[in-house]
Amino acid sequence: MREAIIIFTRVPIPGKTKTRLQSFLTKDQCAEIHKNFLKDIKYTCEKLKRGIFIFYTPEDKNNVMKSIFGHKFKYKIQEGNDLGEKMYNAIEYVLGKKYNSCILIGSDIPFLKEDDLKKAFKILRKKDIVLGPTVDKGYYLVGMKNPTKAVFENVQYGYGNVLDDTIASIKNSNLTYDLTNKNVDIDEKEDVVYFYNEIKKENVSKDMHTSKYIIKVIEEYERECLRLTV
Repeated sequence: MREAIIIFTRVPIPGKTKTRLQSFLTKDQCAEIHKNFLKDIKYTCEKLKRGIFIFYTPEDKNNVMKSIFGHKFKYKIQEGNDLGEKMYNAIEYVLGKKYNSCILIGSDIPFLKEDDLKKAFKILRKKDIVLGPTVDKGYYLVGMKNPTKAVFENVQYGYGNVLDDTIASIKNSNLTYDLTNKNVDIDEKEDVVYFYNEIKKENVSKDMHTSKYIIKVIEEYERECLRLTV
């Protein structure tokens, strides 16, 4: 079985990534936290020994992606008019390289584990589609064996119940599907605080790149709050 992973991401450029965190973090910190997400995702994906493709946007003039992932993976800029079309085009491209299946994952999921990906590939051996749900009613992972545009149609990305809308599109197309493990993506200040608390509870390793950076950010934030109250 030839199986592939697509890491689907924005280039972590200050002011252009994780913008919803800018009420809590600086633009540079938003870019840095994103870089650490990607470092941890790289480590997790490499353990599966599958083909890995990096699909990114916008143009990476400063080779930021290669500074994070190195030169051994395959890189391609995202193409399409909206998120659904971009994801479909990425999957179509990779499956066109004679892979039996592929999964596409987002880049703001530092909770991602090897087992989440293994389960997704296992599902695809029996089902047409696999989705990885997030707690905010979206999904962090979508995978398939054949390029299926219907999965991305009639879905309003960015708000509403993206997961349920996607499942409805799958069912309307008479395709089979299943879900891999649920995950938390980090989009808001509350998500960063939640991740920090999970580190303190020892539910997340302190050795992860994201863990080390979030500990640093939270401690700096707490010191600054204390300074302002003195």
